Parts: sequence; structure tokens; C-alpha cells
Amino acid sequence: SGDLARVKSVELDDSWPEMIEIVAYFGPGRTKRKSVTISADQFFGRGGFGAPITMDQLLLIINRLRKGET
Repeated sequence: SGDLARVKSVELDDSWPEMIEIVAYFGPGRTKRKSVTISADQFFGRGGFGAPITMDQLLLIINRLRKGET
């Protein structure tokens, strides 16, 4: 390996999303579309979030969409 192999890269890693959109369609023929956007940190468990989003948390988000609370 040359000297460049030891240099830290300053390029941003844009292979990971910054935001995640959760979309739900309701009604016959999917007539009603509701969505909520959460940070990728919350979804993947980075930053101040200790773990990736759990299925229980995802179900709560979907239930709020269903009830129109978002």
C-alpha cells in the first residue's frame, strides 16, 4: 500500500439516505395516501438513537398514519 492508503477520506458517504419516508395507502383502490418522514439516524440507529427502529415503533407510526395523527 502507498501513502494514500493511510489518508482519511474527506468525501461524504452518500450511499446511505438522510431521510426515510414511510408511505401508506388507504381505501379502495388506494385512494388515500399518507406519509411520514423520519431521519435515517432514527431508522438505522445512529447518532443519538441507540438502536435501529423496531417493528413495534414502525407499527406505531403506521397506526398514527391510520388515525390521521401525523
